[in-house]
Amino acid sequence: MSSLSDDRLRQRVRDRMQSGELPREYPAKLWVAPATRLICRCCDEPISVGYEYEVAFANATSVKFHPRCYVIWDEERAASTE
Repeated sequence: MSSLSDDRLRQRVRDRMQSGELPREYPAKLWVAPATRLICRCCDEPISVGYEYEVAFANATSVKFHPRCYVIWDEERAASTE
């Protein structure tokens, strides 16, 4: 789980969506699987406990998130497309 506050995570997500580092589009697929110690694209910390969310997009890219980071990304993504 990320050690960053929700406010800092939200700002990081907005910055990364603006720079193109994180996608804004709705995902084509979503998987939930046991943590693999890979790095979360939201907070840059390993996903080492519990579950990870893997989100795939139409252009064949995918990103992994902590569950909390995924929720924040999804909320910010949805807000940015309204």
